[in-house]
Order: sequence, then C-alpha cells, then structure tokens
Amino acid sequence: MGKGLIPADLETWKPRRKAIVPGFHAAFLEAMVKVFGDCSERTVQKLEAMLSDAEVNKTNYIEVDMEAEFSNLALDIIGLCVFNYDFGSVTRESPVIKAVYGTLFEAEHRSTFYIPYWKFPLARWLVPRQRKFHEDLKVINECLDNLITGAKETRQEDDIEALQGRDYSKVKDASLLRFLVDMKGEDVDNRQLRDDLMTMLIAGHETTAAVLTWAVFMLAQNPDKLAKAQAEVDVVLSQRNPTYECIKKLQ
Repeated sequence: MGKGLIPADLETWKPRRKAIVPGFHAAFLEAMVKVFGDCSERTVQKLEAMLSDAEVNKTNYIEVDMEAEFSNLALDIIGLCVFNYDFGSVTRESPVIKAVYGTLFEAEHRSTFYIPYWKFPLARWLVPRQRKFHEDLKVINECLDNLITGAKETRQEDDIEALQGRDYSKVKDASLLRFLVDMKGEDVDNRQLRDDLMTMLIAGHETTAAVLTWAVFMLAQNPDKLAKAQAEVDVVLSQRNPTYECIKKLQ
C-alpha cells in the first residue's frame, strides 16, 4: 500500500509527518467535529428506523452488527474529513466501499499468515485472493487519484499560517487533502499523496470501529458506567450538536 505514514521508511516518514501534522489544527478539528455529528446522525436515524420497523412488526428485539455499523460510520467520516468524499456507506454500498473492505481483509490476512507467499513471483496473478486484492487496490487508487487531481486543479497555494486561519465553517472543502495540496512549498507528487490518504483510509477506520464496538460492549456489561456516561453527555451536550469545545469537556 505504498509509503504512507505507517508502512513508510524513515527517510519518507520524517518529511511526510512534518507536512501532515500542521493540518490537524484547531479550526480543522472544529470543522471535523461537525462532520462527526452529521455522519453519526445518519447512523442514529438508521438504527431508529430499524427499531420502528421492529415495533410495527411486533418484534421484541433486533440484531445489529455494531462493528459493521461503526465501520461504515468511520469510513464515511474519514472520507469527508481526509479527502472530501462522501462514501455514504451507512446507507448504501458502492464498488469503492467493497474495495476498501477487500483491501482491509487482505491486510489482516497478511498480518497473521506466517509465509509471505504474496511476494513470490506470479502470486498476484496465480492466487485468486491476490488477484482480487490488486483489483481492489486499483479501484481505490483510481478513486484517490481522481480526488487528488481535482484538488490540484483548484489549488489555492498559501503558507501554513494562512491555511490554518481560514474560516473552515464557510469553506466548501475543509479536508486534509485540500490543506496538503494548498500548502506552499509542498509540491508532493500524486503517488505520495495517494499513499498518505490510503494509510489514513485503511488504518484509520477499522481501529476506530473496533474501539467503538468494544466501548459499547463494555458499557452494556456495566449499566452503572453506561448511566454515568449518558448523564455526562446530557450535561455537556444537552440537545446541542457537538463542538470541539464540548468534546474537550468530556471526561
């Protein structure tokens, strides 16, 4: 998956980390918290619709794969926050979403398999799962390349301080990709940008989904802790949409 932040060699990692970290500034985080809220509302509405259907059908309970739901939610959030692309995976499925999950499954397979047979000559053509993996990568790479090309075609170059000072509540594209493309002096090639985005896409959404799934499981096993968490959310957020300042107040 290239030379993104996680798999990169030290020579690549140092300059890329230095370039990417400024993108996570306060104004960006504030704008992204709004994205968190908007995307989470989709999941809430989906679950409420399922509950309503259960009531109509006089069903006492419903079964929901929360890890899958949180994976869809995290994927939508990363798509919008990192490269201003709405996967809409909470409510539908697309070839890109299928390719992302196929790539993720292959990454998990490789991390647990003792013999790296995928490095053998001709393995990518002879082994069915390797053929599928490279087909999935092609779908994702084409999607990311199109997004990067589009961002570069509308580039508005500026220094870091000016980029961080933008009014992110009003800009059409507040994504990290836009920040990296517009950063003065960072004429990074499309391949490196694609590798950076690929790392965030693949590594970012699964880990978040796993944490959320276990958090919900543990809260369900401990009603007193669940009640405490609900009370804190009610006090800090009340009926308001979450903001960055609200998030910092949560203990």
